[in-house]
Amino acid sequence: MPSRKQRRRREKSFRHEYETVLLDEEGNETPIAELREEREKQKSDAKPAAKAKTPAKGRALREPPKPSWNRAVRRGGLMGAIIFVAFVFILKGGSQTSRAAIAAVYAVAFIPLTYFVDRIAYRSYQKRLARQNQKK
Repeated sequence: MPSRKQRRRREKSFRHEYETVLLDEEGNETPIAELREEREKQKSDAKPAAKAKTPAKGRALREPPKPSWNRAVRRGGLMGAIIFVAFVFILKGGSQTSRAAIAAVYAVAFIPLTYFVDRIAYRSYQKRLARQNQKK
């Protein structure tokens, strides 16, 4: 049983008048059903050609950059600053100094964490490349 919303949508579609023919510049009438069939036929003809061009397996891999401490300091420092502000100004509970100390520890901990995450991503990319080269 359709819901009330579905019934209203269906009734609304019957209220509007839809054109069944399309007039061109010369005044000739072309049924819309024929135009749809032509469009579908063109799409079905184009699909096999597009599939042949795609690679056989998966999408292309995006090479992650080599891990560097400079990038880790920028990214981890930014995230650490956001966490520091959140701990000190937004969170309530405990003393101000203890929140600031905990926030500082977390902010500093983000730097090596981002470096190690970058390193893991880069190494897994290298391993994936090596496996692909062995298969070929």
